[in-house]
Amino acid sequence: MEILPGVWNTNEKIQSTSYQCGYCQKDVASIEGTYCQHLDYSYQKFAKIAICPHCNFPTIFSDLLDQRQIPMPKKGGKIEGVKENIEKLYEEVRSCYSIGSFNAAVLLARKLLMNIAVDKGADEGEKFQFYVDYLSNQFIAPNNRSWVDKIRLTGNIATHEIPDINKEDAEEILLFVEMLLRLVYEFPSKLI
Repeated sequence: MEILPGVWNTNEKIQSTSYQCGYCQKDVASIEGTYCQHLDYSYQKFAKIAICPHCNFPTIFSDLLDQRQIPMPKKGGKIEGVKENIEKLYEEVRSCYSIGSFNAAVLLARKLLMNIAVDKGADEGEKFQFYVDYLSNQFIAPNNRSWVDKIRLTGNIATHEIPDINKEDAEEILLFVEMLLRLVYEFPSKLI
């Protein structure tokens, strides 16, 4: 992550705010920022923006939002040994989660399954269940196959059903995707 160039024009200091920055992923504390105050000047504060002292990007905090911090820190860690196209999709999944786009995160996680399978030798143009079976048969221990299928099933809900995916379901899917990427790419890359 690059540092945002420039200076924020804030004439006030905010109450010290400790958080993990959703941009640079650093644990920081900031007193630089500004408040969103009620229009009647009653000093009731609805939200604040904190400026990260490491990367200079703004983070919004408010109890009025569905998520208290935007962007949230990304879930999942960096994976070694991953090809560029797979890493790009994984980072999209993580970024969607961090801004609260849980449906999009799960849909992309589902797409990622297909891309991993094709990257590892599966034929293109197959039905989606084929890719789940391919990964399950080639890379996943029998007692762990259910979590690969969970990615598919939750992706199907996001695709074909009305209810939204919640934060907890998206976190679970991100955990499963991270585990899959570590099994398929990272651990084998450490043996070379």
